[in-house]
Amino acid sequence: MYDREDAWMMKKIFCLSDHALIRMVNRLFQTEYEVGVSIQKEWREQESISVLLTFGCANRYEFRMRRLEAGIQILVEDRGCQFHYEDAVDRSEVRLQEPLTDYFGYNTKEKFCRILEFLGHEQIILSIYAITVCDQSAWKLEEAGLILFLPFLFYCFGAKAESERQRQESLKIFVIRDIVGALYASRDRGDLTAFDVEKLKQCCRGMLWRILAGEGWMQNLELQELMLRVLDPDIGYLEHMHQKEIKEIRNPCIKK
Repeated sequence: MYDREDAWMMKKIFCLSDHALIRMVNRLFQTEYEVGVSIQKEWREQESISVLLTFGCANRYEFRMRRLEAGIQILVEDRGCQFHYEDAVDRSEVRLQEPLTDYFGYNTKEKFCRILEFLGHEQIILSIYAITVCDQSAWKLEEAGLILFLPFLFYCFGAKAESERQRQESLKIFVIRDIVGALYASRDRGDLTAFDVEKLKQCCRGMLWRILAGEGWMQNLELQELMLRVLDPDIGYLEHMHQKEIKEIRNPCIKK
């Protein structure tokens, strides 16, 4: 299913720091891009929103997201070198290897390989991942290297069938322990900067209100205030990190 609001959110998460994008690609494809490599972005909107990332003016990776009945599917593809192999499909034999399936929670990660075989020349193997997310585990998403897609987990939460009281308690646990906890864990792992964490909290707050605001059990003012407070940007912390960065720039000998 394609939704323009999903496209808007995809653009927001792919406008996070280049550091976050590099770490995500490195974890998914076992690459070793260094922080500082240039990244170009290209957006495509057809049946689904897709984002093309070009690293160092050469290697490209495509990310697509589509909504399922009870979750989301993330499609990630190594598109190879845009200069040397952009017409490889037209001048080589192409075949797909059978997928290897990995499970994380109730989610699945299928890995395909597109093999480009040039007659009398080299063979190129490009990885493709089809990641289906059906549960609301922020921790599993973080472990899979896909923490940037955290705001879309509210589709998984919204699909659960519980009583109103259970929904309220589940939302508190989901937001306070899982979402915020996974964001801080990703920051400590080095996948997100402090600013990425606060921006993703804002994205999650926007998705929460968009998906759940009309639910009767969400009309509890105490619950609403709690959600706003927990997902508000920590301005004090950001100011502290900003001052720390300024000191490190002025005095590179200061230990981080």
